This record gives sequence, structure tokens and C-alpha cells, in this order.
Amino acid sequence: MGRGKHLRFLRHLGQFRFKMWLDRNASQVLSEVGIGEGDKVLDFGSGSGTFTIPAAKLVGNNGGVYALDVSRRALNKLDAKGEKEGLDNIVTLFSSGEVEIALSDRVLDHVLLIDVLQEIPDKKGLLDEVNRIMKSNGIVTVYPMHIDAEEVVRIASDSNLKLKEKKFQERVLVFEKKTEV
Repeated sequence: MGRGKHLRFLRHLGQFRFKMWLDRNASQVLSEVGIGEGDKVLDFGSGSGTFTIPAAKLVGNNGGVYALDVSRRALNKLDAKGEKEGLDNIVTLFSSGEVEIALSDRVLDHVLLIDVLQEIPDKKGLLDEVNRIMKSNGIVTVYPMHIDAEEVVRIASDSNLKLKEKKFQERVLVFEKKTEV
């Protein structure tokens, strides 16, 4: 294996290990990025609920979590997990894979984009849509696995999102919606 391939493999391995840590510590991570009681959250690319379930517990009965995914099977698993946990504040949304999100304007406090942006061809379109559905003080948390973080910052800025901070070894990007004029 050449030096370049070896370094790429080690970087990928590091990303994978970090993602496993994020998954194991989802509740702590979500709390630290600001998700709390009464919030309305979208877990975009929710899968079977690694972040959705902890978010639903954090927002409580006065909040809610939308879990959006392209896999009906994953959403069915998520529904079963939520039911088993006694959570009735999760709404699952099936996506056709387009960037449009079937939610009204300015309804969300927080959007999670954890290890999903690399799957979206129209990243700017998605971030524009995220901006549309967020309240004026909304937060977007991104873990840009397999994609350059600086590219995400640039695209987010073009979509009216401002980098607020980098957390967890500066691997998780937290954006806020720029003040509307």
C-alpha cells in the first residue's frame, strides 16, 4: 500500500471510530449542541433512530422529533423502538431522496445532519431547504463524514447559515441561522 493510500485508510478509520463514539454518546452530544426540553427537531437521514430516540427523550412531551429517511424499513424499525421506549413525540417522514422537506416554514429549532451530507448531490439545495424550515434562531448540527468540513462551511454560508462553533475535536459543525433582515 502506497503512503497516500495508507494515510487515506487511517483517516477513514479515524472517521469511523469517531462516528462510533458519536453514536454511543448520542444523548450527551445532542445535549451539548443545545437540544433540550420543548424543542422541535428534524433528524435528516435518521436511519433507525440512533439520534432520534435520544433527541425525543431530551425534548420531552412538549417537544417533538421528525425522523426523515429514504428507507421505509429503517423508519419502521424506528417506529418500533419509539413505541418500545414509550415515546409518542416522534413523527417519521419517508423521503423520495429529493431535498424538499414536507414541513412548514420556520417550525424547527434544530436540524441534525449526522453522516448524511455526502449522500446528497444537491447540498446547497438541502441547506437552503433546512434554512427555510428553521426558526430564526435555529441551529443545524452537521457531522460531515466523508466530506471536507470547509466545503460544508462554504455551502452553509451560501445558504444563510453561519458557523457558530466546532465541537468534539472540531469534527462536529454547529451552525446558526443568520439573522433575517
